[in-house]
Amino acid sequence: MKIALCSDWVHPTVGGVQSHIAGLASQLNELGHEAIIVTKEMNHSGGKGDHFYSKIKEIKTRRIISIEHVIVPPSPSDLKTVMKREKFDVVHAHHAFTPTSLLSIRAANEQGIPTVLTNHSISVANSSNTLWNSMTYILSPLKKYINTADCIIAVSHAAAKFIERFLENKDVRVIPNGVDVSRFSAINCPDPGLLDPTALESPTLLSLGRLAFRKGFHLLVEAMPNILKAEPNTQLYIAGNGYMMTFLRGLTTSLGLNGSVGFLGYVPDDALSWLYNNCDIFIIPSISAESFGITLIEAMAARRPVVASRIGGIPEIIEDGVNGMLFDPWDSRALSEKVVKLIRDPNMAERMGRIAYETVERKYSWPVVARQIEKVYKDIT
Repeated sequence: MKIALCSDWVHPTVGGVQSHIAGLASQLNELGHEAIIVTKEMNHSGGKGDHFYSKIKEIKTRRIISIEHVIVPPSPSDLKTVMKREKFDVVHAHHAFTPTSLLSIRAANEQGIPTVLTNHSISVANSSNTLWNSMTYILSPLKKYINTADCIIAVSHAAAKFIERFLENKDVRVIPNGVDVSRFSAINCPDPGLLDPTALESPTLLSLGRLAFRKGFHLLVEAMPNILKAEPNTQLYIAGNGYMMTFLRGLTTSLGLNGSVGFLGYVPDDALSWLYNNCDIFIIPSISAESFGITLIEAMAARRPVVASRIGGIPEIIEDGVNGMLFDPWDSRALSEKVVKLIRDPNMAERMGRIAYETVERKYSWPVVARQIEKVYKDIT
């Protein structure tokens, strides 16, 4: 089959949707399909229009219009031209509330091409029925587009529950994000020189993601004094960029943690495996809107024990005390207690890391996930 994967966000920008699309495209090509990413031009180095091509990890990408901001919709006529000329067998839109995704569904419908829409997200205050019952009326134009998709996928049951607010007599199939298990389980990957080698002699904590408020990194920093009181040599590294960086650095200084908390900034893809494999514990301290957590399954593929907040889709992946540990969001003391428990019991940490690896290999490896998505394509064509 010839499959269009449509999104406003693709590699080299960073995020869960981007990672999912790149992994899915690679796996579909390995299964013998032709996957083409349809997206916007993210800079002005190429020509305008649908003739501009590039390669993303050997995946063909069609950039339909040259603009930089996702709030500006792509040209519907360009999308229609692409759909008509390429004669896709399936159009798979990613993210339920962005213009390229929704307009791609409309353009495909006009050409009689079967469509799939994957919802990757849940929103802030997603559990508020009062708020979202009102919002679905306000967002009724989006509902029209969403409901014309032939099949709706959600990456977790939490994401399914959220998108169901916008659906009319449609079922949602839950198919999780995938991970390249062999990539992140590679122990002997080259050292990218991110950390001082002496720091690895101490208990090493890692957290990774966009430095946004909802990701809860401030709670992790606030948990460090309690962790250090119990285990004084512990080192925390936070990888990623975002608008919270200045605040987090200030918080670190105000708590006297400059010698124990390090900020790595942006970490390139080829360094991630080394980073996961050289931490002792991986932490996800999110406080809201966490539909899945791709970094979670990446760390699990590296056999790391995980401490994560009990929020969104995370409890669907982590069984508390079995393949990781959960704590209630906003509870920095509980977070610190879970971390200290793992530091003090290396046998338990090793066991959880091993079971975590077995979990992702069985449920979240890309060959397993891609086969489920491939079945959706076959069901609607």
